[in-house]
Amino acid sequence: MKNHAWIVAEPALGAYDPKCLQWEEREVPEVREGHVLIRTKLLSIDPTSRNWLKLDPATTYIPIAVGDVMIGAAVGEVVESRAEGFEPGDLVSGMWGWEEYSLATPEYLQRHDRDDRIPDEAYVSVFSHIGRAAAFGLMEIGRLKSSDTVVVSAAAGATGSIAVQLAKAKGCRVIGIAGGEHKCRYVVEDLGADDAIDYRAVDVREALAEKCPQGVDLFFDNVGGAVLDAVLANMAWNCRIVVCGAMSQYDLPNPDAAYGCTNLHLLMYKCARMEGFVAGAYTGRYAEFDDILRPLYIDGSIVARSHIVDGLDKAPESISLLLDGKNNGKLMVRV
Repeated sequence: MKNHAWIVAEPALGAYDPKCLQWEEREVPEVREGHVLIRTKLLSIDPTSRNWLKLDPATTYIPIAVGDVMIGAAVGEVVESRAEGFEPGDLVSGMWGWEEYSLATPEYLQRHDRDDRIPDEAYVSVFSHIGRAAAFGLMEIGRLKSSDTVVVSAAAGATGSIAVQLAKAKGCRVIGIAGGEHKCRYVVEDLGADDAIDYRAVDVREALAEKCPQGVDLFFDNVGGAVLDAVLANMAWNCRIVVCGAMSQYDLPNPDAAYGCTNLHLLMYKCARMEGFVAGAYTGRYAEFDDILRPLYIDGSIVARSHIVDGLDKAPESISLLLDGKNNGKLMVRV
């Protein structure tokens, strides 16, 4: 059996170029002791995919190098197993290579009982690093309270959209920040946010001052940069800022181009807290947060829109959809 895979050809420094990845035909890998062979069904395309391709070990969950198969979150079916707890036919999600058939180890896998109410796509969105990041960030890092005024950046994106809905389900007032009239309308009309700010059309700092006159209690940040600076200028007392992503900084031409926040000192005067996290730090608690998300998903309180690109061969170029803001929902590739 032949296997097609995307191999890292060079670091993606500066503006993203899909040529940093190379298409290769290989043999299907032999299953070693303690490993599981998976046929990939869906591949998650995330802002962090672009960030990892810089090949900086300091910002990569599983360090990769030139010549390695690109990795990412995915959903698939077990073909063969030499690892306890996994059998052929099992539906699994986790972290493995950008290839048709990939080897993975149990510490990066989760087996799912099939449920007709939960499509495969939901294991790339709600019940993946995406939805869990929203839950971890709000509940654990942000210590969400029903009395909070919550602001979410990239609110129409994969993680942001779930954060908006989860905060609303917990009774909060929620303001979403998104790019463009269409996305802002989606954040309010489809996701249920109380209001939205179009960062492309208005001054975010002024808009926050108008819409949050008592200040922002909790900020769930996916983009960093100028939007983060605007929220820092509009914090309530004891504000909590949850740093989930910094998408505005992932495609810079060089480190010197990074945005330097000018309002960080206001954390002191507001007795505020800013804390970052990665979903992988909570792998041992996935089931706990899935138990929060599952009933909300099944009763329709949380919905997830999928943007599916057909074909593994389209994976590298699909990253550009994220960077250009042209995706409509959680971006994934159907293999």
